[in-house]
Amino acid sequence: MKKRIIIISVVFMAVIAGIWISGLFPVARVNGEFIMHRAYRDRVSALLSFEEQNRQVSGGGALTSDTADAIRQTVLQNLVSEVVFRQYIASQESLSDLKDRADAVVAETLRTANSNVLPRATEQLYNWSVEEFKENVLYPQALQNELATEIEKTGTPFEEFARTKLTEANITLYLVPWKWEDGKLVGR
Repeated sequence: MKKRIIIISVVFMAVIAGIWISGLFPVARVNGEFIMHRAYRDRVSALLSFEEQNRQVSGGGALTSDTADAIRQTVLQNLVSEVVFRQYIASQESLSDLKDRADAVVAETLRTANSNVLPRATEQLYNWSVEEFKENVLYPQALQNELATEIEKTGTPFEEFARTKLTEANITLYLVPWKWEDGKLVGR
């Protein structure tokens, strides 16, 4: 009996460790859709790498813990915004072509980029492949830009629209040092 309890405990701890290491747990829930820790962790790592590279080149000194925390907060805020905007687009029949338009913008951006420099730059600056850069930076920004264009055609400033949608969203955060309040992350 004791041996069985030990085996079950070891297996349980191994499963928990595997989940933790792989990031297969949520960092946020946005209107019922989870943002997984893995996506958050990968973006934070890339942005920290980018910031460290910039500081080395410019002689800006080491990254402070306050700056690193601000980067973590910004990444989570951006991930939440991306989900809210994507959900809004999916709910609006009139915006059904925005994904295709964003894809076209990304394709054009990649087509005109120097194919010798881009892979090295994304690897050096972000530790990402071009495909990861496209998925995590280019596409979300292109989609947001296309959404902003459509929203502003209605006479509503995009910042106002974004603030309203982020305030209306039902957001729950897990295992982070912030809370969601009035459409943004704030300290606890």
